Amino acid sequence: MTTWSTVLRFNTSTDTEDIRPINILRGIFQGDALSPLWFCLALNPLSNILNSTCAGFPLEDTARDGQREVQNNTLNHLLYMDDIKLYAKSESQLNELANLTEQFTNDVKMEFGIDKCKINSVRAGQYYQHQYTLETGEHIDPLDEHDTYKYLGYNQSRQINHKETKQKLKQQFQHRLNTIMKTQLYSRNTIKALNTFAIPVLTYSFGIINWTKTDLKNLQRKINTSMTKFRKHHPRSCVQRLTLPRKEGGRGLIDIQNLHNKQITTLRQYFFSKAESSTLHKQIANNDNQFTPLNLKDKSEQKNEKVTDNKTKLLEWSQKSLHGRHYQDLSQINVDKEASNAWLKRGELFLETEGFMLAIQDQVIETKNYRKFIIKNLSTDTCRKCNSSPETIQHITGACKSIAQTDYKHRHDQVANVIHQKLAHQYKLVDTIVPYYKYIPETVLENPSTKLYFDRGIFTDRTIHFNRPDITLINKTNKTGYLIDIAIPNTHNLQTTIAEKLSKYTELKEEITRLWHLQKVTIVPIVLSTTGVIPKQLHRSLISLNLPSNTYHLLQKAVILNTCRLVRKFLQCEADNPHQHINLNIPSSLFQVTTQNHSLSNE
Repeated sequence: MTTWSTVLRFNTSTDTEDIRPINILRGIFQGDALSPLWFCLALNPLSNILNSTCAGFPLEDTARDGQREVQNNTLNHLLYMDDIKLYAKSESQLNELANLTEQFTNDVKMEFGIDKCKINSVRAGQYYQHQYTLETGEHIDPLDEHDTYKYLGYNQSRQINHKETKQKLKQQFQHRLNTIMKTQLYSRNTIKALNTFAIPVLTYSFGIINWTKTDLKNLQRKINTSMTKFRKHHPRSCVQRLTLPRKEGGRGLIDIQNLHNKQITTLRQYFFSKAESSTLHKQIANNDNQFTPLNLKDKSEQKNEKVTDNKTKLLEWSQKSLHGRHYQDLSQINVDKEASNAWLKRGELFLETEGFMLAIQDQVIETKNYRKFIIKNLSTDTCRKCNSSPETIQHITGACKSIAQTDYKHRHDQVANVIHQKLAHQYKLVDTIVPYYKYIPETVLENPSTKLYFDRGIFTDRTIHFNRPDITLINKTNKTGYLIDIAIPNTHNLQTTIAEKLSKYTELKEEITRLWHLQKVTIVPIVLSTTGVIPKQLHRSLISLNLPSNTYHLLQKAVILNTCRLVRKFLQCEADNPHQHINLNIPSSLFQVTTQNHSLSNE
């Protein structure tokens, strides 16, 4: 170790400075993978020395007739890295073990951390004072009756105070949970932070602390309520989706109860397998009669080992009359389920936006229809905008005539911008790429090999009613053409809309093939649902245009952001209208637009 050193580096506003090397004089070299191994190898002889003595606490086993039988095995220490706990049945034996430990540590040039050392002496169930004096003259003080000591992270005395420990763990868990909720991380990173920073506070206690089923459900509920409080989750959204994997349409949170039960199962299997070759583990298993959450004496399956798998959660989700409709949409034969959930898997949106979209998919937004038939606090469900149809979430997202030429058109044009810019760049009609929400497409772009129209009518010899596709692409070199039309219907209308687009431009296709002397003209429908559901037809459309296969990611993102925007705007309109007297009472959990909401550019 005399050759070891480290250098500290400081980053200033102008440059980077290194200080002179600092020699490592003692202790574990932090960050070195080999040092902990060397440390364990250096301490292992101490364990062998202690085991070779006759001192220790004799282990008892329970015979089949219920009598206690003393075995030859004794337990005189527990050792984990630099934390050691000595056990003995008498004061003289404890002094003997302490003397051996002190001699060994002196030999390897280690020292006792006296401030962390205590003696816990119990005789006939009563505490008594026992002090140990080191060769240096220092004293290890006795532990008072109501004091505790910390070993491997838990305060202990004669036993672990489960109630107090659980309370401290809950407080630490809630603190970390609130810290994460206050960040501006994207949804995927927020969930990852919950899974890797907040929940592990509890994980270490599983198998040691007695957590009841109710305790575990309450811990999971703390996450749900905190997400609702910080506007990251709608309180009426499907509960199963929170803990389902993102590729299955969930949010990817760890199921705390499942995590607890899996750890119990793993620990029990470990003890049972070790008991076959280790007398110590065998006797621990035989004596653990509900002393720990593992209950090793009972080898049958325990209640706290049962795990709810994802198939069960998916089944529960699908059987819900309201929440399950989106699951049924994803299960349609013409829908690409993996692609439809790709936006969740990428997790590029803010958690608030993601939670709002899931609430829309689960159909728990407080529309008039929802308030009339679910909450039952409203007498009419007529749309507040068009006053002609029931105000359902599907009506708001894709069927209200009064916002067809404003909000729906804006969403449609955002998707068209993505396609137009990618085609223009692919055929070298534009040089630079800008964010799709800043892109303004030119009506006509042309070069020697390609012509690209945007929202431009095509004049023909005979009258054709549908002669204005969203985008028209002509490849002069190959003499091929593409009539590209974009639509964003509700999910149940996906297949109907695709078929309508293919038949709508058939006459125009035939006419321009003849007029422009083209060898082939292809009708390309770009259709995806208002909630980001991707039909399989969309992949074929992108392939026919030679666009990258992941282009639908950006299309999906544009649709979801604009759907969330128009729903928020729609729900606010009545509250802002002084001539309306119906009390909307929209809770904060609906994530209304505030000054804190993020613009499309921020997303």
